[in-house]
Amino acid sequence: MHTSELTPEIRAALSEERPYPAITLVVPTEPDFPFSEKNRIILRDLVIEAKRRLADDPDVGRDTKLELRNHVLDPSLIEREVDPYQPDDAMVVYLAANEPVQVWQMTSLTAVEPRVEFATSFLTRYLVGAEQRSRPFLALVLDQEKCRLYHGSVRRLLEVEHHGFPCAPAAPSPEDALPGAIPHAAPYEGHEERVQQYLRRVDKRLGDALGEHAGLPLFVVGGDKILAAFRDVTAHGGHIAGTLPLTGMDKDRPQELMKRLEPVLAEFHERQVAEALSQLGEAQGLGKYAGGPAEVWTAVADKRVQRLIVEEGLVLAGRITGDGRVLDLVEVPAPVTLPEPKPFVEPPAHAMGVSTDIVEQLVDRAIAADTQVLFVPDGTLAGAGGVAAVLRY
Repeated sequence: MHTSELTPEIRAALSEERPYPAITLVVPTEPDFPFSEKNRIILRDLVIEAKRRLADDPDVGRDTKLELRNHVLDPSLIEREVDPYQPDDAMVVYLAANEPVQVWQMTSLTAVEPRVEFATSFLTRYLVGAEQRSRPFLALVLDQEKCRLYHGSVRRLLEVEHHGFPCAPAAPSPEDALPGAIPHAAPYEGHEERVQQYLRRVDKRLGDALGEHAGLPLFVVGGDKILAAFRDVTAHGGHIAGTLPLTGMDKDRPQELMKRLEPVLAEFHERQVAEALSQLGEAQGLGKYAGGPAEVWTAVADKRVQRLIVEEGLVLAGRITGDGRVLDLVEVPAPVTLPEPKPFVEPPAHAMGVSTDIVEQLVDRAIAADTQVLFVPDGTLAGAGGVAAVLRY
């Protein structure tokens, strides 16, 4: 599965409490190749690391250890769940005793570090963080023969095949005709009304998709006439972030459509960044600004953040207090599991309790509190340590 398929319901199911340990593996992969030999080596080493931790963990019962070791922690079992036709930057693997293996493939604009996590629930923060970094959007292609909806990211465009999409006009009666020009004849009487009825149906289905992917910008593609007709009937005009006046794209491959959309997406992201910086300036004047990792962390924990702005390449590590409100930053430690898992040694005192995925946790908590999240180019927030927020109060 891909992060574009992550819904609030799926996220909630993944986050449910499970018998310890619920294992999360984060595996960097090569986006230009199906599951390669290099990917297999990384996965193998992470499984070895997970087995080592499992054997050393006194909180895991004997039966659970045997079930995980013999029937779950198996690289070949995990590899069978990888979609070879959709290679991406990384995958997150969820493993638990007596549950099927789940593999989620994700796009990431920054380097992904291999990780092994044991917890009482699957850790969705890696998926949520990757989804936000990838600048997700929806693209609606309007056509009188068939309208299509796509879920996109900075590198990928996947067709949505639920919520009633792709959507074709209702089958005509013998006295009627499909919306569209009749060869060698003027449009039949009532043609425009039929088109409007069709677009209203498309718009209703679009509303269901927007409800599932709350807050995503929408880009609408189509000829000038059908774009104008859609603007007249849509109830979701406030979601439209841009339009692309093209015809015939309903039959083109997603890769071709993505190339056409790239300038529109780039322009929209530039507007987003400029608007966010302006909003931060206004917030400072109103006393509704938080800047720096520690201050922003506390504001997110208190659910006071309206908009969170984070630099794309920001990586943070630190200790979190028991009540989860205070972050004590430390230097980001080097990864310890790859290229070869190191023998177990007691970590030094200064590394005890250090979390190396602070940005992912910050984004995950913000999304859970209905906060808008925007990733901006590195250096944009240099004066604020790479992260800032507009507060609700």
